Amino acid sequence: MSILRRLSLLPVILLLLTLGCAEKSEEQGKEKPHVRGIITDFEEERGQVLIENKEDGGVDSGPIWVSLSKDAELIIEEEIVTVSLDETLVGRSAEVWINGVIAQSYPPQTKAVKMVIH
Repeated sequence: MSILRRLSLLPVILLLLTLGCAEKSEEQGKEKPHVRGIITDFEEERGQVLIENKEDGGVDSGPIWVSLSKDAELIIEEEIVTVSLDETLVGRSAEVWINGVIAQSYPPQTKAVKMVIH
């Protein structure tokens, strides 16, 4: 295969790679929350909220303490905010995305990378 022919395939390959990567990032943005439920308590010392975690279908999977990671995105009523978690959130519904690490305690504890409060 000539060099000219190989070079003409390069833009096609780059385009396919770009489209594939863009599709994957869109899918990640639509990922379901890892924790979903009602905030039932607030721990001021640790800056954590206790969420009664409900799985899809409304099955109760138990409480979990959630704090915000350093670069977490906190969205309250569809607006990104820079405030920290506090007692005013008790009784509200929350959706939480985590980094995959959950401490083996009772109740378990984790850090949110994104939290949406309704």
